Amino acid sequence: MIFRFWDFAYLQKEAEKIISLLNIVPGFQVAEIGAGTGELAEILAKKVGPTGFVFATEYDEKKLEKILKRIKKHRLTNFQTVLSKGQGNNLPEKQFDAILMKKVFHHFSDPKLELGSFYEYLKPDGKLLIADFEPKWYLKYSAPKNIPKSFGGHGIFKRVLIGEVLAAGFVLEQLDEKFSAGGMYCAVFIKK
Repeated sequence: MIFRFWDFAYLQKEAEKIISLLNIVPGFQVAEIGAGTGELAEILAKKVGPTGFVFATEYDEKKLEKILKRIKKHRLTNFQTVLSKGQGNNLPEKQFDAILMKKVFHHFSDPKLELGSFYEYLKPDGKLLIADFEPKWYLKYSAPKNIPKSFGGHGIFKRVLIGEVLAAGFVLEQLDEKFSAGGMYCAVFIKK
């Protein structure tokens, strides 16, 4: 129970930072890639209001079911889930003001493909926020399968992440090296 409290406390702080970094306002169209059980996406749906919309992608069908229960429980009508099997995440194209992901990018086996999709999904001047962590030696044996060696193991080096995203045509707007607990950093990019 105590861990749940800390998770919630960190989530609230992270959500506030994300909303600020992405300048999210009512009416925004937002996608969260790898939404887990949907807590952050729920906060975002409340922020964008009835004129905005949030898409939450998840590849784990059990987590997707939890998100759907959350939507029903909170009567969110501006929220849609998307079952993702990678390869572009199955989002509708060219409509998003912002796309974000937290502790997800280091799982991509084909980052160029994913970043190309995100670039297409974003409106001009749309923002891409990626929060992730540097590889840790103690996570060495739990690294996701089929990821590029340049990522460094379980996690991704900041310089590698930034290089991948810049190569996809984005412009780095901001880097927060102390985004959250656990050594998480956050980079915000703009589609130009």
